[in-house]
Amino acid sequence: MFKKTLIQLTLINAALLILMLALLGGTIYFYEKSITFRNSDTILKNATPARVFVMRGPSRMPGAVDPGMHDPRLVGAIMDKNNNPLVSSFGNLLSDDETKQFFKPLMTSANDKIIEKKAHGSYYHVLSRTLELNSGSFTVIYGIDVSPEMNLLHTLLSIILYGLAIGAALSLVAGYYLARRALRPIQNAWDKQNRFVADASHELRTPLSILQLKIEGLLKQPRRRIQDTGEDIAVMLDETRRLSKLVGNLLTLARSDANRLEVSLKPLDLVSVLEKVSEPFSEMAELEEKSFSLKKDSASIMILADEQRIHQLLVILLDNAMKFTPKGGRIIVTCDKENRMARLSVSDSGLGIAEADLPHVFDRFFQADTSRTGQKGTGLGLSIAEWIANKHSGKIEVSSTLHKGTTFTVHLPLVKKENETKRLTSGDSLHQYKIEGEDTDDKS
Repeated sequence: MFKKTLIQLTLINAALLILMLALLGGTIYFYEKSITFRNSDTILKNATPARVFVMRGPSRMPGAVDPGMHDPRLVGAIMDKNNNPLVSSFGNLLSDDETKQFFKPLMTSANDKIIEKKAHGSYYHVLSRTLELNSGSFTVIYGIDVSPEMNLLHTLLSIILYGLAIGAALSLVAGYYLARRALRPIQNAWDKQNRFVADASHELRTPLSILQLKIEGLLKQPRRRIQDTGEDIAVMLDETRRLSKLVGNLLTLARSDANRLEVSLKPLDLVSVLEKVSEPFSEMAELEEKSFSLKKDSASIMILADEQRIHQLLVILLDNAMKFTPKGGRIIVTCDKENRMARLSVSDSGLGIAEADLPHVFDRFFQADTSRTGQKGTGLGLSIAEWIANKHSGKIEVSSTLHKGTTFTVHLPLVKKENETKRLTSGDSLHQYKIEGEDTDDKS
């Protein structure tokens, strides 16, 4: 698919570059041509009969060519009405027949119009004027040898043409490079979309297959009692919940990719939200015989954020820590200020993440070795967490040591004038925690 587009873009880019080179070369050539002939054409236009011919007799009839003419390159001829040369300094250059043929176009040309002519390998710029004398009307033709200028222009033209040929070859290379560079983000986006669809299909297929298997098993034994099928129903309910969460996560990521999911930024007390979200996790940790502690260095830390998305971010990180912390382990949540940023860290004493997996923990559908962690999920939670942090002009980082634990750290910008911002009340403005309705992760 991209190969054909690559060829087309290469040809288009190369054609544009060649066109630019041709326009540049043509501009240089014609500009140099006008500059080169400017002096010669000025001499030609300023030529007068007195500068070229010796005027003799009372009728002022031109009698000979002036050997001391103003410019040695300047030559001339006087023609009668029958195109016969009366006086000519072209004699040593042209025969009589050649002279008639050489001057024939000039007899009908407009006065002071410069025409380029070639004779015996030499180039001339010539013009004609009408000379009115007592003895009659004559056509005076002036010419100047421009062979040196023409040779210079021919050399310049050869250089431009050779340069254009080399430039065309280089344009193809440059066109290919530019086309590859232009297509790279498109191809990456296409590959990313294909991986996303493939991974989503794979993740959706598993719970759907389990549901299909359990439902077919129930249909094969229609006389079984409800209490006998409780285990199958519980499995189907778990898979339905997992499927619902997966679809919700996919919808969130799809909308974020299309820039259709916006955040409403308002002054928000991060400590207040964190206390609300942490409360149910603290209770769960106590039931599971895990240590849970919340440390904060201030009663209020104001940030500019979307309360719903920050709530979602905290649930993802805390649920992730709870899921991968073994019995007797500890979870430490810290919230403080660092320079002009609010810093939130969630640490656990779980199995940790292998060093090779750390660069991929925020990739969609990435999951660590489930045989080692014993946990299975969708692999989308941390991707959503990273999107939320980036959307708030912040960042999220991870550090981990295998068999010792993992720490996720989120940096969010503080409100610029915190002392002028009214502290938000923590009542109706905060979302209530619902563990089944939030996006969680399973990558550690």
